[in-house]
Amino acid sequence: MNYSKGRKIYIAISAFLVIAVAIIIFYLSHQTSTESSNTSASLIGLIFTLIGQTFSTEFIRSLAHFCEFAVFGFLMSNLLFSLKDKLKPFLSVLFSFGYAVTDEIHQIFIPGRAFQLIDLTIDLGGIVLGVVVFCLLIFIKCKVQKYKV
Repeated sequence: MNYSKGRKIYIAISAFLVIAVAIIIFYLSHQTSTESSNTSASLIGLIFTLIGQTFSTEFIRSLAHFCEFAVFGFLMSNLLFSLKDKLKPFLSVLFSFGYAVTDEIHQIFIPGRAFQLIDLTIDLGGIVLGVVVFCLLIFIKCKVQKYKV
């Protein structure tokens, strides 16, 4: 395809963001169970400092899985949209979920970690939310542009 210079830059930034989040997810998944517990404890402490509320480690871990894959799904949708200027929600979910599966498989090889079907389900929920939010934003953008004077 023949993209403008601005579009090529946008595609490159979009790809960079998808790769950056994938690396962050990989890094967090590569932590041993002890390191992961320490990360969760730090996050719980930060939340307590900010809002004065504490949450269980399991809730924080589930929320982290959900959020990181919501961001990943959103960014994957953005990348695919930037390539074709057309929404590709099914492909966005498929590619993102594929990465979530590899993330869980990766954890099998990390001491104290395991493939967790519940984590994969939570990841999928986050992915779907991220893709839906992206699609809604594009829909709203198109409606607003249509009615601009």
